[in-house]
Amino acid sequence: MELLFLLLPFFLLGLAVAGISRISGVAMSMIIVPALLIWGATPLDVISFMLLFVLYNNFTVATQNVRLDFKSLTFFPKWKALIPVLITLALTFTWPAAGVAFFIACFILEISAVVYKGIPSAERPATSEVTTHIVLASVLAAVGALLVPFISNDIYFGLAGLAILVLTGFAWYAGEHRDAFRGTWGYIWTIFNFFLGAFGVEASYYPSGLTRTFTSKLDSMIPIITVVAGFAGIMVVFTTQEMFSIPAFVAALGAAIGVRLFGVYEFSKRGSFSYLAIAVAVLAVISLYLVSPVPFGFEQFNTLLEAPAQ
Repeated sequence: MELLFLLLPFFLLGLAVAGISRISGVAMSMIIVPALLIWGATPLDVISFMLLFVLYNNFTVATQNVRLDFKSLTFFPKWKALIPVLITLALTFTWPAAGVAFFIACFILEISAVVYKGIPSAERPATSEVTTHIVLASVLAAVGALLVPFISNDIYFGLAGLAILVLTGFAWYAGEHRDAFRGTWGYIWTIFNFFLGAFGVEASYYPSGLTRTFTSKLDSMIPIITVVAGFAGIMVVFTTQEMFSIPAFVAALGAAIGVRLFGVYEFSKRGSFSYLAIAVAVLAVISLYLVSPVPFGFEQFNTLLEAPAQ
């Protein structure tokens, strides 16, 4: 019962952030990361939480209208769907974590293919282009996650706030200058996955809303590219720190319910960025800086999970 009370704030956080995001257009991570830090999360707590949250949340939004048909899977159609299941079971008996990771990787692979095929052929980016950006995003997110243990707690919250301001400022500038970053637009958003790995901050749904004067087919796949990058980061955190965030699952569940209830923000057809989103992001950073949090960690969850049943 005590664990449920501890997890309830995270569920409410996910639900509330989904509503705020629907109204303002701000990326959920720009509210959740400051909230976690203010609540006392350590840098490793933050990325362990956010990498899993982003993975789950991006899938929820990207697959609202997607139905997974086992008969028409891309990589494991029909009876071949048993292959990853059997491999997962075999791995689970020897190394449970590897079994779960393998199954999630296969799931991401199939969902990504479904989302990709769902894009009209005229608007669909080349497979080679998507693959290139997935590899680059995954490497950058993994590098960011690897660097977190070396960042001092005293400056981490300041850098996280700065990352939020950089992303928000870039989105505003791009909205005001719709012809800017021709030829580098997709790569810039892919490079921002370093912020995801290092600080848990991402805004992968901004590009498709910031309409450009030039064609950018990659925009529709950036949220999925971010999912893969998040998975790479999760693997780094789990293998190096053996951390897995239960509160992230609860917050993601709250956000998923919020998305189903409230829907998602629709950007202006003019391609400009939401000034309300800017205000919310800046307010979140100001609040973070005013509090100047001292991290004490989320160890109480691990303590309760490991405690013997009474």
